[in-house]
Amino acid sequence: MDLLIDTSVLIKWFHSDGESEVGEARLLRDAHVAGQLEAHVIDLALYEVGNVLIRALGWSGERTADQLDDLVTILGSPLTPTASCLRIAAELCGRHGLSYYDSVWAATARQLGIPLVSAHRKLIAASLAESPSAIAARLTAQ
Repeated sequence: MDLLIDTSVLIKWFHSDGESEVGEARLLRDAHVAGQLEAHVIDLALYEVGNVLIRALGWSGERTADQLDDLVTILGSPLTPTASCLRIAAELCGRHGLSYYDSVWAATARQLGIPLVSAHRKLIAASLAESPSAIAARLTAQ
């Protein structure tokens, strides 16, 4: 199973206070490391995760950089959305009232033909993403 994992799920890999579905998000990370699934991110993830760690959680620059290094080590180089993907994102943004950032995640998953794993309710409600719990349940049922 291939997955695109957005920042709302990635952040649960490093931080748990006030977060839901931490166990499920980390199960996906562990399954990727064990070779049971192939997890991907887009380049936007590095900027978003870095921003959350520094601005919202108050991490130091060095600690944040180390964590981003770990993220790339775990997942490999991030994917870069194509021009056609960015066009699809603009359409999804307007149609579903999403941020452009969230729409890029959804458009990339759609273009790759793989599920997007997200904790964003709007993406899930629009059937553009699945929650970590839903994916974890499918994974453990295999």
